Amino acid sequence: MASKSIMAPPDSAAGKLIEPDPVTPPKPEVVASAPSGDNPETNESQAAAAQQAVQRTEFGVDVGGANSLNGLRALWRGLLKSKSTASLATLRPIIVVKESNSGLGMQLRLVAGPLNDAATAAKICAAMIESQRTCETAVFDGQRLAMKADEPAASTKPPAAKPVARRRRVTTNEDAAKASQPSMLSSMFGGR
Repeated sequence: MASKSIMAPPDSAAGKLIEPDPVTPPKPEVVASAPSGDNPETNESQAAAAQQAVQRTEFGVDVGGANSLNGLRALWRGLLKSKSTASLATLRPIIVVKESNSGLGMQLRLVAGPLNDAATAAKICAAMIESQRTCETAVFDGQRLAMKADEPAASTKPPAAKPVARRRRVTTNEDAAKASQPSMLSSMFGGR
């Protein structure tokens, strides 16, 4: 049985499709420089400079978010206490600012790293997801999360309260007489 197309037949007014001619791109010129064999120190320094010029991407694991820096610190401490996330103990936490999923506003994310390759990050995330934790691989690029900022500094502590000396009010006979007389408003409304 012949296969039938579910598309409508082509428009009879439409022209026939024309196949484009294969275009071969021009071949780039290859320029190679042969290292000079005169000075081995120069060759080593050139190789080191070339290796430094290549910037290596560091990976991390995005372990969650919070609305404040203190929230991120609490999240990190909680993850370090958990036995299921023991692989995070050797990593450093950083703060990454991302646009929220709704597109309205920004959110703070906690990324742990650095890791040399994405496969290692994926393995850590797989273990965390298995233990019902959120995790996704990310690039390790952000600002370091300082863990000591949550401890109050000595200058931010409230000063000690001074004892308040209370004075006793000395009442005189005149004060007692005024207190016993009803006020004008209370006498108008019948109150005492």
